[in-house]
Amino acid sequence: MANAAGHWPNGAPLVACEPGVGSPFNGMAQELITISRGGVEMGKFPEADLLGLVQQKKVLPTDHYWKAGMTEWKQVAELIPVLKAAQEQAAAEKARVQQEADAQQAEVAAWATAEAQRRAAKLTFRCHCCKVEFPKPFDPESEIGDGVVDVFIGSFLVLIPIIGWLFVPFFILRGFAKVVASRVKSPHCPNCRSTNISREEGSDKPLFQ
Repeated sequence: MANAAGHWPNGAPLVACEPGVGSPFNGMAQELITISRGGVEMGKFPEADLLGLVQQKKVLPTDHYWKAGMTEWKQVAELIPVLKAAQEQAAAEKARVQQEADAQQAEVAAWATAEAQRRAAKLTFRCHCCKVEFPKPFDPESEIGDGVVDVFIGSFLVLIPIIGWLFVPFFILRGFAKVVASRVKSPHCPNCRSTNISREEGSDKPLFQ
């Protein structure tokens, strides 16, 4: 939802003005002026388009103009400085709005970065033994697969006479040891394997997500 200043919450302008459409002259774009040359009316044009018409030489500074509320015709040359001043003011206002929008976006980006760091710190584990910080502890249950693989290798080595038989007890015993350990060990520090670990209180995020 746009705020009272006419901008979205991220600071972007609500409407992008274009010459002759969204008035950079505070409402002058829809006001028509009549142009006359040598006493002959040339037509009516949006006042905000007059500078462009002068640059294109479709309207000359020596031409005359009239608009509602005027009591007499005046030379276009008298209106040109007024329109230029309004144009410069509109450009300055646009630059100010853009500067405020950029500053607001930078502030939002800085806040998002700080918030991400705060959340990361909240979910970071700390080992009270070796003082190392890590995103999640080692999960003993991850060794179940390794243990099953060792048992499978040991079973396969039974088929290889002599040399295979020498390694059968090693692989099978190591495999069973990993499976049993995965069921009885607690999550621990991946560096020193200590279970004396913690993270900021209040975090309800699961250990291994």
